[in-house]
Amino acid sequence: MSSNLVTPELHDCRDAFTSTLELLAEDDINIVAVCNDSVGSSKLGKFKDKWPERLINVGIAEQNMVGVGAGLANGGKIPFVCAASCFLTARALEQIKVDVAYSEANVKLCGISSGMAYGELGPTHHSIEDFAWLRALPNLAIVAPADRFETEGAVKWAKTFKGPVFLRLSRIGVPDLLKKGHTFNLGKSDVLNEGTDLTIIANGVLSHRALLAAETLAQKNIFTRVVNMSTVRPIDQEAIV
Repeated sequence: MSSNLVTPELHDCRDAFTSTLELLAEDDINIVAVCNDSVGSSKLGKFKDKWPERLINVGIAEQNMVGVGAGLANGGKIPFVCAASCFLTARALEQIKVDVAYSEANVKLCGISSGMAYGELGPTHHSIEDFAWLRALPNLAIVAPADRFETEGAVKWAKTFKGPVFLRLSRIGVPDLLKKGHTFNLGKSDVLNEGTDLTIIANGVLSHRALLAAETLAQKNIFTRVVNMSTVRPIDQEAIV
């Protein structure tokens, strides 16, 4: 295990998300962004400056936001619908179910600041149920990248994937776990650490914490396999078995 996990440099995956989105948008005019008055928290400021006509801010109206995204997809666009995960998945669950999942619309739902990343803003801003809600819906790929390199790979993959996607991103800084230029493969996990005594399966911001736990356990001669299960749906059953 790399020793730089002790004092790692931390990176906000939102930066990797927006920089990759901007790179893709340079080459494809069909890429658009839709948000709910969250240009700042979604870090879409540069996107807005470059292509003001390709960013649609519906205001604090998440149900409309998802509906607009579905309409854009039906019109041949590739919409990245960005909002705090708690509001995107809770307030607009009906629209995600009917307009996106059931309809298999080519919409890329981007849940920003997921989990408990909003901290002191409290339970209204925590999104601890989003996996549970969305896993119950058909046709929806669910992905939680573990670091900036996997975020970059997942955004590139989502752009080419024909169908609905939910990308779960956090604002909490995480260290680099995968290599630069990492190729994301839907439904395939990555082993971050080998071990023979037990296995910890994690994703998102918890993957690096699982590695820290493995490091602590190794000091007690308990050798832990750590699996980064970034795709929640479809899940890598073979790796789990």
